[in-house]
Amino acid sequence: MSEFSGFPGIGRATALPNLFFSAVLPRLESPGALVAFLWVCRLAQEPGTAQKCASADEIWGHSAARETFEAFAGGRQGLEAGLAECLELGALVAVELRGNGAGEVVYFQNDPVSRRTVERARAGEIKLRKNATALAIEAPERRPGIFTLYEEHIGTLTPLMAERLAEAEELYPLELIASAFREAAERNIRNWRYIEAMLKNWKREGREDEAASPDSLESRKQRYLGGDWGHIVNTPR
Repeated sequence: MSEFSGFPGIGRATALPNLFFSAVLPRLESPGALVAFLWVCRLAQEPGTAQKCASADEIWGHSAARETFEAFAGGRQGLEAGLAECLELGALVAVELRGNGAGEVVYFQNDPVSRRTVERARAGEIKLRKNATALAIEAPERRPGIFTLYEEHIGTLTPLMAERLAEAEELYPLELIASAFREAAERNIRNWRYIEAMLKNWKREGREDEAASPDSLESRKQRYLGGDWGHIVNTPR
């Protein structure tokens, strides 16, 4: 194998969201999933590509991709499994295309533009392939992780916030995290610092049975946050 001489100063590049490195990469369980995601991004950003998606056959048709999968990512089976893993994780979205007696699944990076494209294709507003009808593909149902909980209860996830959430996920069971998000939402407090303080308190003192605890919302907030909690509730997320 010849030695790689380095990247050129100017050349084509494939863009990856910074959030990929903190919210997706640590959760990929197989080399095939990583390589599959990278190749979907690579082909979706190919100049002249009308619809920013790629199928397993299109990925496999590139010799560099095929060689990579055969070397350490499980071959064609690893490609198919990797795409399924990314779909289940939520890193990719997909639709099945049916037409002319054949079918294929095409994958997109999961971002707002791609989600709108998938919705329009399923509604028949656009065609991803000539004479092909787009059918929905639903990822296997999974319990929401800490990133999903944050987006559902608080708002847009930033790379810095993703790092903090990843650290919290290492410290607390997901069931406890979900309970903290749920209780904060019930109190209409959508602030990560408040939720984190609640988790720290539960870890230190144990979670109380709320049904057996008649104290007020005010006293519970003071207990979780150690006195004056207003500056935490009202500060930026």
